[in-house]
Amino acid sequence: MRTPPSHERLLARLIADAHPVRPLWAPHSRLALWLALQTLTLGVAVTVGLRPNLGDHLRRPLFLLELGALIAAGVTAAALALRAAVPGMAGGRVGLTCSVLLGTVALLAHEPAASVHSLQGFVANGTQCVICMLAFSALPWTALFVAVRRGAPLNGPGAGAYTGAAAFLFAAAAVRIACPIDEELHLLAWHVVPIAMGTALSAVAGARWLERWDHA
Repeated sequence: MRTPPSHERLLARLIADAHPVRPLWAPHSRLALWLALQTLTLGVAVTVGLRPNLGDHLRRPLFLLELGALIAAGVTAAALALRAAVPGMAGGRVGLTCSVLLGTVALLAHEPAASVHSLQGFVANGTQCVICMLAFSALPWTALFVAVRRGAPLNGPGAGAYTGAAAFLFAAAAVRIACPIDEELHLLAWHVVPIAMGTALSAVAGARWLERWDHA
């Protein structure tokens, strides 16, 4: 049986591009390094945050549960991203959905709803939170995206979505520590929505820059 010309071209390209490479560390080892970076991020949030009553909040079990849920969701998404870079180890969409939903429920589960008294103040405070989330997520997202790209992800959008969810869930935890506003509407508009948007944009980036095998 004759091999299709497209297969022959692909094989020739793979042989031409072959070169010695260093083996990647195991996913759990790279995850540990990434979590060390995120520990520094959370430390910065504690140091420079605007919340005057952080000590009191850290003694509230529900607040600690909220932060723990965000961090656990971020760890899960990061693990899925690194596993997605190893053929045969990728997780399903259920894992990503559960991670994002866990973070969302954590943010909104026990905070009081409030009406907007000043639209200008609502937007100004929210914009500051979004900028902080972008700042807290930029370096971790870049580091995780590069780590995933060094592997062999077969599903670029999925790996990109995991990467974005991980970075933005941790950023949400950092901003939750730093932000002095506990109102449900503020958290929904300026903490939860950026997680979803960051995940979606990261999936687009994954489709563009992680699907090297499909384009080959």
